[in-house]
Order: sequence, then structure tokens, then C-alpha cells
Amino acid sequence: MDMTGPSPSAPPPELAPAPRAAAARPRGHSGARGGLRDPFRWIIENPGTVDLIGFGTAAALMLLFGVGAGGAGWWVLFSVPMVLAGAVCRTRPLLGVIVIGVLAVSHVLVGIPVVAGDVMTFYAMFCAVAYGTTAVHLIGVAAGMLGVLVQASWFGIAALFGEYGGVGQAAITFVGLGIIGTITIIAIWALANLQRARVRQLALTRDRAEQAVREREQRTALAVADERARIAREMHDVVAHSLSVIIAQADGGRFVASQKPEKAVEVLGTIGETGRAALADMRSLLGVLRQEDETSFGPQPGPEQLPELLERVRAARLEVDLESEGSLDQLPSSVGMSVFRLVQEALTNVLKHAGPGASASVRLVRGAEGLVIEVVDDGQGTDPTSDGLGHGLTGMRERMSVLGGTLQAGPLPSRGYRVRATVPLPADHGSPAEADGPASPYTTTDPGTSPGPAADDPRGETP
Repeated sequence: MDMTGPSPSAPPPELAPAPRAAAARPRGHSGARGGLRDPFRWIIENPGTVDLIGFGTAAALMLLFGVGAGGAGWWVLFSVPMVLAGAVCRTRPLLGVIVIGVLAVSHVLVGIPVVAGDVMTFYAMFCAVAYGTTAVHLIGVAAGMLGVLVQASWFGIAALFGEYGGVGQAAITFVGLGIIGTITIIAIWALANLQRARVRQLALTRDRAEQAVREREQRTALAVADERARIAREMHDVVAHSLSVIIAQADGGRFVASQKPEKAVEVLGTIGETGRAALADMRSLLGVLRQEDETSFGPQPGPEQLPELLERVRAARLEVDLESEGSLDQLPSSVGMSVFRLVQEALTNVLKHAGPGASASVRLVRGAEGLVIEVVDDGQGTDPTSDGLGHGLTGMRERMSVLGGTLQAGPLPSRGYRVRATVPLPADHGSPAEADGPASPYTTTDPGTSPGPAADDPRGETP
């Protein structure tokens, strides 16, 4: 980061953490007092409880008014359990069909053709078709048809042996009840299938909503992780470069303090300026962390700040030259900032690892393959990754990868170290200068005198 240039801006909108999505409510839960605030939602989300209350109340009333009535004991004995079984039909449709079916057949076998609870056979079939699996669906339809057959047969036999009955009357009764029962079964089956389709659609909609919430949370988590990585790179750029300059200045100041006090004062001034600039940059980054709802769009450092950066580095007793070919005035902002950061990090590594008496060159070439950034030094220091960390090189590779570019970094065969990056450029951001075209205003040395190797030097490949 430029020590005197503009501070970094806040993250772009697409990386800013999204507002925290409200957690999806679990099924059957609508808050501490959700049942009072939204009774219809509570009814929909708690079918088992609603059925238990409803059918339990009906059974209690049936028991209350049925017992004691003349001859009513038997039908109450069968009807009350059938009504109570209705409470499990929606949540346990197979169990409801079995219990209600067994009770319905039982009261016919003991000579009671119809009881009030027989209406539950239709409800049991409806629930089996609407809420059960395919097997339960078929069992429910078969049980309904069997119930129609049993009822029609019972009344047909009663008509055959009745006082005014006969074969004709029995046949009419059997066929008539069979037709009515079959039509009823078909109607219930059709309505149940409509409900089944509705339940499936609601389940699909709920699953999609939950999936959307999960995906939004994942996107938010990824955005937060990306932003943390970006801020970590920015922190590294600020701290590493500034401390390297300060350390180099402090070491030089110790040696000149006794011989050239005025030079020591100048060195201390540079240390103070670098420290204040680093502190301002750090505060800016911390301000980004504190921003939750607003995004800053301040200017980003770019190639135009490179001369100032090099002045800082030269003040730290490192000779460095800057050379550029082609126009750098119309670079995308993301590319311009990455160029600045890469050069800054590479020069920081030179200060830290190249050793005393080293010099460096920075070369920017805009050509057909895009923008080539090359930083070469002639030092004999250690590899930048020899400290076991290598965060700077990792950050540079990440920056280039985001832009679709590549980065090679490694020692040269004889001495020195080279960092070379290539960034593809969009076709609509200016055209590269001709080979004999005018030099960029950022050129500070004769292109032919750069100490670094050419951009196409095969030694630039990482071993």
C-alpha cells in the first residue's frame, strides 16, 4: 500500500457481507407465542395436535350423550374408538386405516350394521390416499371398497330375508348400495389425490425455501471468508512494507548518527512519516471492518503511485529503477491496484532478503499477452519463503489468480531473485503501444539500461 497515497476503500458491494438472514423456523414452531399471534399457521403446522383435540372432543361428546340412551351402548362402544382413531389418520395413516377398518367390520359381524363412527372409514381412506405412501394409498382404497362390499352385502342379505323382501329386493339393495358406495369412494379418492398433490407442492416449496436460505448463508460465509482474506493481504502489505522501511532506516540511522547528525535527523523524519502513513492505512482498514451497512468507494492505489513508492524504498537505501512500456493510463482499477500491491510486496521482499548493497529494477510492459510486471534484484540474500511463512508470495499469487493471470517467483541462476507476473487485459481498455512508440510518463530510466532480464527471459520460470 502506498505510504502517502490514498487509503484503500471498503470492499466492493458483491463482497460486502450480506444482512444476516432470519433463521428458518422449524416445522411446528411459530415462536414463543406463535399460536396466539397466528392461529391459522399454528393449525397448519401442528396437524397431529389439532386432530387430537378435535377428535378427542367429538369422542367425549359422543360418549357423554350416547351412554344412557336406550340401546345406544353398543354403537358408542364402537364409535368412540373409531373417532379417537381419526386423531392419528393424518400422521399415521396406515394405523388409522387398520384400527377403523377392524372396528367397522367387527360391529357388522356382531349384528350392528351402522354406527355413527362409520363416517370415519371415509376419513381414514382420504388420509391414506392423501398422506400415505403408495402402498398405504392402495391399502386405503382396498379397505374402502371392502367396506362398501360388506355394507352392501349385509343390507342385501337383510332385504332377502326381510318381511317384504325377496331376491329382487335384495339385488336392488346390493347393487344400489354398491353403486353409491363406489361413487363415494371415487369422489373421496379424487379429493384425496388433489390434497396429495397440494401437500407435495407445499413440501417442495418449503424445501426450496430452506435450500435458498442455506445457499444464501453459504454465499454470505464465502463472501466473509473472501473479505477476510483480502483484508489479511492488505494488512500484510501495509505492515510488512512499512516495517521493512522503518527497520532499514533505523539500521542506517544508527551508523550515521555519530558522523552525520543531520542525516540521522532526516532518517528519523522518514521513519516518522512511514509510521504515520502506515497507521493511517491501518485505521482505514479497521474502518472497513467496522462498516456494516455502508461501503466506501475511495480511490485505490495504482501505477500512478509507483514513483512515490520507489522514493520511499530509495530512502531505505535500496537503489531501484522503474521502466514501463506501453500506456498504463487506462488500466482497470482492479488491475492497477494489483500492480501496485505486487510491486510493493516484491520490493519489500528485496529489502528484507536481498542483503546489503543490493539494487532492484521494476519493469512494466503492456503487450499482446497483456500486462507483464517484473521485479528483479541482484542481491545474494535468502529466498522470501525461507522463513517458513511466504504469506507475501501467497498473496501475490492469489491476486494474480483472481485476475486470471500467472506469477512466477524464484532465484536467478547466478545471483538475485525475480518475480514475474502476467495479467490478461480486456480488449476495451486501450491498445498496447507499438514497440517503437513513446515511453510511458512513468519511465524513469532508459529502457535499454534496465539491470533486470527481459520479460521473455526463460530464467523467469520458477524452478
